[in-house]
Amino acid sequence: LSIFEPRYRALYNDILFSGSRRFAVCTVDPKTGSFSRYAAVLYLKELKEVSEQTGDAVKFVCDHEVIGRVRIDRVLNPSSWMKADTYLKVEAEEIEEPEEDEEENRKREEALAGDFQRLVDLQHEMEESVKFTKGSVGNFKTGPGEEIWSTVRMWQNFGEQKLLSIQANLQQDFQKKLIRYLQDEKGQGKIPEVINISDLPPELQSEVKGLQQRMADDIAPIQEEYQRGMQLMMQSDSHARRLALLSGLIKTEMGLLDVKKQIKNMFG
Repeated sequence: LSIFEPRYRALYNDILFSGSRRFAVCTVDPKTGSFSRYAAVLYLKELKEVSEQTGDAVKFVCDHEVIGRVRIDRVLNPSSWMKADTYLKVEAEEIEEPEEDEEENRKREEALAGDFQRLVDLQHEMEESVKFTKGSVGNFKTGPGEEIWSTVRMWQNFGEQKLLSIQANLQQDFQKKLIRYLQDEKGQGKIPEVINISDLPPELQSEVKGLQQRMADDIAPIQEEYQRGMQLMMQSDSHARRLALLSGLIKTEMGLLDVKKQIKNMFG
């Protein structure tokens, strides 16, 4: 993480001064703006002061690990969320992990690793633009604690990259038309860094609005589904449940690729 906002600079100063080196992070519902009652506890492993190198644009560059979960009872300073004058402070209860059948979980972990291997093979066979590397199979850890949370973060990064790829594909056709307009109609050899939409012809303005609507229709549901999966993972009350949720995410992704493969085989 790169820390630059004053409120988060204050957070890191406080956890370093107190010696706790930990804080909680929860998700926010994009529709309602409400906070989840469940949050991950992040422990600060490494911190680099980079204010000199960045002209104080960024204060710290940090590395963390997930060490547990908490259930948030109440936010002590809710007005600070909108004012952004400081970081939020909460009262929270640590969630204890229950005892589980280790042998059964080990079988689930092995099955999950096999599913992930098949997913990666299928992604490379289909030449997906966003895919896990072959080397990521060796880094796919599903043991309790930090291992599975590191894999959850890896899956979250994959989801974010996939959304960015969908967004780029949606924008591609419009970008071509925009460049053609600027070069042919305006005679601009160099594309300006900033373009005022109101300066575009009506047909391109209409396409901008259509693109925005398509992005809302196509991307928002996928984004919500990824967020829902991550939130269910956070709320799950056992390692076995988290393994089952991760298995469902992987199998859903494999199902989408299987359909894509069938269509490709049908039409060449």
